[in-house]
This record gives sequence, C-alpha cells and structure tokens, in this order.
Amino acid sequence: MKRIPYVCLLAVLLATGSSAQGGTKEELVRLQNDVLALQNQIRMLEKTFNDQTAGLRSLVAQLNDQVGKSNLFLGKISSSLEEQSSGVKSSHQTLLQEIRNLVSKVDDVATRTSALAQQVAEMKVQAKAIGQRTFQREADLTLSGDQIYNEAYNDLVQGNFDLAIEGFSAFIKNFPNHERADDAAYNIGEAHYNANKLPQAIAAFTRVLNDYPQGDKVASAYFKRGKAELAMREKDNAIADFKIVIQKYPTAAEANLAKIELENLDVDLAKPAKPAPGRRRP
Repeated sequence: MKRIPYVCLLAVLLATGSSAQGGTKEELVRLQNDVLALQNQIRMLEKTFNDQTAGLRSLVAQLNDQVGKSNLFLGKISSSLEEQSSGVKSSHQTLLQEIRNLVSKVDDVATRTSALAQQVAEMKVQAKAIGQRTFQREADLTLSGDQIYNEAYNDLVQGNFDLAIEGFSAFIKNFPNHERADDAAYNIGEAHYNANKLPQAIAAFTRVLNDYPQGDKVASAYFKRGKAELAMREKDNAIADFKIVIQKYPTAAEANLAKIELENLDVDLAKPAKPAPGRRRP
C-alpha cells in the first residue's frame, strides 16, 4: 500500500513529459514542486502510520500485561476463597464437635441430677420415717417398759442400729430401775459394735460394768468390750478383759469364747489378768 503513490506519480510524470515536450520551463518547475510536496505528504503518512502501529503494539502489550495481572489476581482470589471455604468447613466441624461434647456433658449432668434427686427423695422418706418413729417413741412412753424394750430390740435385730440405740436410751431414761435396764445398756453397746462404731461400743460396755455391776450382763460386757478393743488394736486391754471373763465368770458361756480368743493370741492363761496402764477399770 505504501508504493501506490509512487506509481501514480511516475505515471503522471511520464504522461506530462510525453505531452509537454515542448512545454515551458515554468511548468517543469511546478511539477517538481508538486513531486516534492507529494513526497513530504508520503513521509508524513508513513510516520503517522508507524506511530499509530507503535501505539497499537504498546496498547496490545499493555492489554496482555493487564490480562496477565487480572488472571493472577483472579487466581489469588480463587485460592483465598478455597482457603476460606476450607476454614469455614473446619470451623463448622469444630463447632459441631464442641456442641456434641456440650450435649454429652449436659446428659451427664442430667443423669447425676436425677441420681441426686433420687437420693434426696430417699433421704426425705427416711427422715419422715425417723420422724414418725421418734414421734412414736414419745407416744410409747405411755406404754409399758416391755413394749418399748421389745420394739428397740426388733430394731436391733433388723439392723436399724440408730433407732435401736434411741429406743434403748429412751427405755433406760424412763425406766432406770426396770429389771431389763442392764440388758438395754448392753444392747446399746451391741448396736454400736455392729455399726462398727468401736469407741462408742467400748464406752457403752464400760457403762454396763460401771452402772450394773451386779447384773447378768457383766461377763458379756467384758467379753464384747475385749472384742472391740482387739479390733482397735488395743491388745493388752483385750487380753485383760478376756482373762477377767475366764477367771471371774468361769461358768458363763463367754468364758469358753474368751479362752479361744486368748489361744489365738498365744496368751498364757495361767497368768492373772493385768489391766493395761492408764485405763479406767470398773
């Protein structure tokens, strides 16, 4: 396309030269000037074309660079979205696990609360029963001593040791001279012993020996106190009580039992009983 103006110019010159061989010099000068003007225009068009081509190339390069940057930016956005999606998913899973743990804890608390409520209900029933029995004990004071004693003894046999102690104590308080008062005092010791309250049992059996030295529960009180002392590792006191039973009450049923206990302890039965130092004897 750039060579078309030159071809046209040559054709004009040839035509002019052939038709104006006899033309004037002025016409030749004018034609030369026109040729020069056309050449300048052609150069300006070429420059403009080159400038526009360079501009287009620069624009295309800028567009390509922009497209590359856009693709990179979109890639980063896509990666970020994927990471956020993964993080949200992980966060949701963590939250679900925490909710499951919380539900498990709530269930455990509910179970414990239910068990505690059951225990409270049972305690209320027991408290009500004890209250009723206490009221009944007070009402029973109008009854005979035998009835009070028998009811306390039934509690002892059934394993209601606290109620038995309460009943026998009330019996002794209201009927101190009753013929079965020493039995009631001894049974208080039995209740403590069976409840594994050994210090209280020893104290109760000692009261039997101190308060009822002529009663028929003395040998039993010595023997049973020795058993409680032996359980508490008071070996010397226990041996002393067992020997007293054998030496002072040889015909009592507890005498044979005391011998067995001493034999198990490898104790010489011929030696007299010697209470341990510092212990109060009846």
